[in-house]
Amino acid sequence: MGMDVYGKKATSEEGKYFRNNVWWWRPLANYCQAVAPTIAKKCKHWHTNDGAGLKASDALLLAGMLEAEVESGRWAAYEKEYEAERAALPKETCELCYGTGCRTDEVGKKNGLDKPGGCNGCEGTGQKESWDAGYPFSVDNVKEFITFLNHCGGFEIC
Repeated sequence: MGMDVYGKKATSEEGKYFRNNVWWWRPLANYCQAVAPTIAKKCKHWHTNDGAGLKASDALLLAGMLEAEVESGRWAAYEKEYEAERAALPKETCELCYGTGCRTDEVGKKNGLDKPGGCNGCEGTGQKESWDAGYPFSVDNVKEFITFLNHCGGFEIC
């Protein structure tokens, strides 16, 4: 699943469409809300595909605020803190083997994963990374979104 973001009145090709899968979108949307809470609040639903968005003037304001973060290097402190939080997330019990390291369901038996250490979900450890650890943050993604914002003429998340 992804977030398709469409420009309302694009002034160039870069402003017509921006896409992130949900793994990349969530950290980007959260970053926008952290950097520019007053502007970001005008988009009621950053994490749904219901057509919420910003008008042109607010998209440009958001682009400017994000650009200032990138140019100043403040994004790096955000990224460092974000990555530290991701790394500190506790491991979770594997839902395929229920923490045993051995899959005893039909798929496990059919594929020879029903022996100790055989679970393909956790590589036999019984533990997996937290689901939330799978959401990466990247300044390059922020830069691509800035380009879109500068040319979109407002946007809708669909």
